Amino acid sequence: MGAPQTTTPSDSPWDDPRWFRQVAADVTAMLLRLYGAHQLDVVEDAVQDAFVAAVRTWPHGGVPDNAAGWLLTTARNRLRDGWRRDQRALESDASTLAPERATAELSDLTPLGDDQVQLLFACCHPALSPESRVALTLKTVAQLSVEEIARALHADPRAIAQRLVRAKKSLRDARAEWRMPEPADLPARLEDVLSVCYAMFSEGHSATEGAVVVRTDLCQEAIRLLERLATWPGTATPETHALLALCCFAAARVPARRDELWIALADQDRSRWDRGLIRRGLRAFDRAAQGDHLSRYHVEAEIAALHSLAPSYAETPWDAIVSAYDRLLHIAPTRAAALSRALAIAEAGRVDDAWTALDALQGDDGGEWVNWLVARAELAERRGDIPTARASVTRALSLSLPEPSRRYLLQREQQLTTHPSDP
Repeated sequence: MGAPQTTTPSDSPWDDPRWFRQVAADVTAMLLRLYGAHQLDVVEDAVQDAFVAAVRTWPHGGVPDNAAGWLLTTARNRLRDGWRRDQRALESDASTLAPERATAELSDLTPLGDDQVQLLFACCHPALSPESRVALTLKTVAQLSVEEIARALHADPRAIAQRLVRAKKSLRDARAEWRMPEPADLPARLEDVLSVCYAMFSEGHSATEGAVVVRTDLCQEAIRLLERLATWPGTATPETHALLALCCFAAARVPARRDELWIALADQDRSRWDRGLIRRGLRAFDRAAQGDHLSRYHVEAEIAALHSLAPSYAETPWDAIVSAYDRLLHIAPTRAAALSRALAIAEAGRVDDAWTALDALQGDDGGEWVNWLVARAELAERRGDIPTARASVTRALSLSLPEPSRRYLLQREQQLTTHPSDP
């Protein structure tokens, strides 16, 4: 067997970000399988160099038939060049192959279906802080940029860059091995992996960068990894199935959101929802009910299922959704969940109660929280307070926003400017 036979989908692989991320993660995982997770830093540099070489050579010589194999070999050669310059860069021990042995075995190296799952667990090594595990996995497995990770985690890009540097150093210092955790360590490690998959899906489902609303490639990657986790006996837990169900339900609505303008749930064409994904979500949700522990993923999946199964927006069971948010806030009290609960209360017909709940969430940074401002505008309009609604939208537009959200809010501002109730 030779190197991986993944081929590019076209003569311009750079036009397919999913191909880029998939191959970059695969090549990284295969090299780490040979040299150990503690070599992540130098392996990532070698993979990046390989892609730079491809950018320089492929436009002139054409894309190789086995593009992934070309990148793997080129990255391996970059590693060998580095070792020749500094033999201290890689020291052979019981968990790490010497460069010569790795070179001999590279011809037999083929992708394993679970390589990226192993990569997930390597990035969630106990030597790393929870925050570093999330950032490192988003960088290494999802191949997000530092700026994208910072947006997804609501952090400063410089802090994320420093976090990644520290994480790689911690892996080197711990001489992290490339193997699945021991059974006793698996539950805690799996919790971190699930958090990473959720962050990956959330970034794809509500893209924080660029001119599109949804990054379907990230959503698909998160679901793919969760489905693989759901097939392993040690990781096929109720929580895994619950998160998989949640992501399937949410992803099912993506076809109705593929637009350069953000589309509210009430305005989505439900005939475009992916019924196959909804069925996959229901199967996963059924498996999630087999345990005796209720996680946040269970409750969020329940809320998503209630939306997915409603024949129309008007027929959504809002009282049941409010009750589900009550349970969610008991398990995982976050401002985002409390805001969603307030909006659900309004949809259930209790606008004044919703306004009171929303007002309690303002805090010191309410005027800087875009989602709160948008919700405030919605509820103020329902109460007939058009000046407050318009002021909230104007304030939101003054903040940093993805382009689809900005276009949506500009439309809302125009609607409120010409609102018939405006005195």
